[in-house]
Amino acid sequence: MRVGATSWRITPPDGSIALDDAEAAECIADSIETQCSHASHDTAHISRIEEEVLQKTSLEPQDDLTPVSLSEVQLLVRSLKTRKAPGLDGVTWKEAEVIGIHKPGNRATPASYRPISLLSGLAKYSRVLKTRLSKHLFGKGLIIDEQFGFARPLMHEGTHSTRRLIRAGVPQGSALSPLLYSAYTNDIPRPTSGVQLALFADDTALFYKSKNRSSLSTFLRLQRAIDELGQWFRLWKIEVNPEKSAAIQFKYSKHRSKFVVDWNTPSLKMLNARIPWQRSYKYLGVTLDKNLHFREHIARVRKNALFYTARLGAMLGRKSKLSRRNKLTLYKMCIRTVLTYASPVFAHAALKALYRLQVIQNKFCRAATDAHWCVRNSILHRDLELPTLSKYMKDASKRFFDIAGSHPNALL
Repeated sequence: MRVGATSWRITPPDGSIALDDAEAAECIADSIETQCSHASHDTAHISRIEEEVLQKTSLEPQDDLTPVSLSEVQLLVRSLKTRKAPGLDGVTWKEAEVIGIHKPGNRATPASYRPISLLSGLAKYSRVLKTRLSKHLFGKGLIIDEQFGFARPLMHEGTHSTRRLIRAGVPQGSALSPLLYSAYTNDIPRPTSGVQLALFADDTALFYKSKNRSSLSTFLRLQRAIDELGQWFRLWKIEVNPEKSAAIQFKYSKHRSKFVVDWNTPSLKMLNARIPWQRSYKYLGVTLDKNLHFREHIARVRKNALFYTARLGAMLGRKSKLSRRNKLTLYKMCIRTVLTYASPVFAHAALKALYRLQVIQNKFCRAATDAHWCVRNSILHRDLELPTLSKYMKDASKRFFDIAGSHPNALL
């Protein structure tokens, strides 16, 4: 395994400082090797797994999967993207070049880098297996309904660490890895205490609805569900980062009322690590506040949209030589998608808050058409055949809930 280095000063666990790229690469490689190794061994559990695997492999094949055809392989080869970063073509597909991409956390900490695998050319053929395995698992309803992720729907270069052996996990970057992860975690325990479970890839959420938010029974139900998950994570060697975990109490009401979290409520714990209570939390790109007003989310979305608008100003502005059609396409693809991401969730927010997003679209319309200040926004929207954000989100919400109402997964 090879790991790309970083220009940031990496601090190894012993407190020293990596002085050059080679030492930094070694630090990150050590961290990834530790993460992808079994910290402890439950020999009885491993024996049971090995016995079951041997029993399954001794069965006669049922020929459920269609054989791979030459035309399928040829089509796959033609569809490969030539501009994508290659791995180590050695030619073995079990070896990859791994680069560390910084994720939220201290840049000096080796564990704050996400390993991305650049696989060899032969590994691309795992797509053939993925097609059949996906059809088998999803077609026969073998993936639990609670899993909503993976559904069908660079730093410095040239500096590498020494090779490392990965004993656990799947490479990030392989087409087959997400499906294998879903299958691996498919027996995750569903809570038995009335608590609901929702998974999106490796993001795990537990939620419970109660009229009495400060009751001890609510806390005990949640803690029991967390304990069940914690034992399963530990058994199957799945690492949990308590620092990224949070607990939040929601209250939604049409009437204004002061909602204060009872800070005397006992802290929830995951594997003996405290889970702090939060007033707001960002989950799957949406900032959820305790009253579900979504003001923080809308403010963050507006800031991001303004950032992209400024970067695209030369192409979308009054002096741009792009046609109106191209300006409109660019706006829809790069800015409106930011403004309306997950809009079925927050489209019910106060009109005053939503109008802050509409102002950005109004300014685009005026700049894209080079319109005079006296021209009404409604006229500009009509000429560009562009619906207001309110109407666009309302239509998107209707389509989503129409689909959800008839979806085979009742949990959706």
